[in-house]
Order: sequence, then structure tokens, then C-alpha cells
Amino acid sequence: MNFVVTGGSSGVGAALVSRITAAGHQVSNLDVQAPAEDIAGSQFVQVDLSDTVAIEAAVQSLPATIDGLANVAGIARAADPVVVLAVNFLGLRHLTEMLSPRIKPGGSVVSVSSIAGWDWQNRVDRVAPLLASQGFVDGRAWCEAHSQLLARDPYTFSKRCVSAWVASKAQEFRQTGVRYNTVSPGGIDTPLFPQFEELMGTEHSNWEVAQVGRRATPEDIAQALDMLLTSEVAWLNGADVPVDGGYTAGLASGWIDFSESPAMQAVRARKEG
Repeated sequence: MNFVVTGGSSGVGAALVSRITAAGHQVSNLDVQAPAEDIAGSQFVQVDLSDTVAIEAAVQSLPATIDGLANVAGIARAADPVVVLAVNFLGLRHLTEMLSPRIKPGGSVVSVSSIAGWDWQNRVDRVAPLLASQGFVDGRAWCEAHSQLLARDPYTFSKRCVSAWVASKAQEFRQTGVRYNTVSPGGIDTPLFPQFEELMGTEHSNWEVAQVGRRATPEDIAQALDMLLTSEVAWLNGADVPVDGGYTAGLASGWIDFSESPAMQAVRARKEG
């Protein structure tokens, strides 16, 4: 079987490429940088997901038919918040739309979101205008016009967009037989983690890790992606799978009390001050 994986040169993407090539599948790895070493069964295709021309050029080198797509590539921050949206959402959406017609019936598209985007349904009015944009160029223009809105936390906004868009995209299953799902990790022990820690604050980051015992490894997340991408889970469509050691379950059921987190303690202190 042939699969396309974005961000397959490092971290979670590299762990996924290793898993599915070891199982005998062929993989096209789309990444801005080459992998540290070649992996048998995979081909590297350089692409910058913030660049629509680069995406379209990369697509030309991919197989005419594929069995699935894993959107793993992403960034935590950039000097320009629009770049975060371009990579994490607009590029993901543009690539997926271009490759969808090539995916065989019964195939799968799985996209990495984040537990940061879990509450998108409560913020749907904020992400709806970008979701309604027509294509990459129109979407980027909207982001540039609303850069002040995005500046505070472009990462969370981008992941809310991913989760909301995939949920909507799942309606195509009836016509195409292709399933669309998301995986939402918590903190992952990769070179990108310090950027997330800086966004959250070290104290709050440590508190979140303590609730479930450890940070995830890239392999932890790759296992879930592999299941959704290559396994026969034919009726799983439009789902968001939290892969966070139970953190979101703890928030929902009450065995994790977010009101006691450092972040909420800081909010209370500001109000009292």
C-alpha cells in the first residue's frame, strides 16, 4: 500500500514512517527538511507547507493513487502568526484537498490536531470565517487581515481549525468511502516541546505532565496514527481521538481539577490583584 505522510523526517512523523514501512508499505515523506537517514520503502519530497506553489509542485511527484494520508507536520510558533496558520491549517487543507481524489475507497486521512483544539465547538464562531475561506490564497488573506486576532495564540487557533474542518470533511465519506479523523496529542517529548513549554509556562507544563505521569513519546502518537491510517477500522469517521494518557478524560470526568492548575491560579491572582 502507498501512503503519504507530512512531517515524516523527525518526531512523530518519523516514528510513523518507520512503523508503516516496517510493515511493508511504501511512504512518500513530505517535509521541509530531509530525514537524518534514509528509510527503506520511503521517498523524501521536500515541501514547505506555508507555500502553496511548493505544495502543488510536491503533489506532482506523488503516486497517481494512494491508500491514505497522514497530516503530521506542524509548528508551535513563528515570528509571524500567519505562518503558524499557513503550516498547521491552510497547507494541511490545501494538500488534503489536492490528494483526496487520489485516495482509494476505503482509504483514510488522519490529521494531527492537539488537545489545545479540543474545545473548538465552543469557539466555532471564531474559526468559521477562516473555514469558509476558499482555498489557500483566500485563507492566507483572511489571516493577514486578522493577524492581531491570531497573535495571542496562533497555535491553538490553528488546531481548532484542523479539528473543526476535519469534522466537516467527514461528510464526504458517503460519496468517496474515504474516512477523515484527527488525533489530538498532549505534550510530546520531541525537540519541539520547549516551544510548547514556553507558550504554557514551565510550571503549568510540569503540572499537566504530573496529571498523567509522563509526556508522550513520538511512538505513542505514531501507534494511534498507524491504527487510523492502515488498519481496518472501516466505520470510524469524523472522530477526534485524544492521545494524552487520559488527560482530557480527567478534565471531563473531574479527576483532574483544572481550577487548581498554575494557569488558573495565575488568573485568580490577576483578578484579585
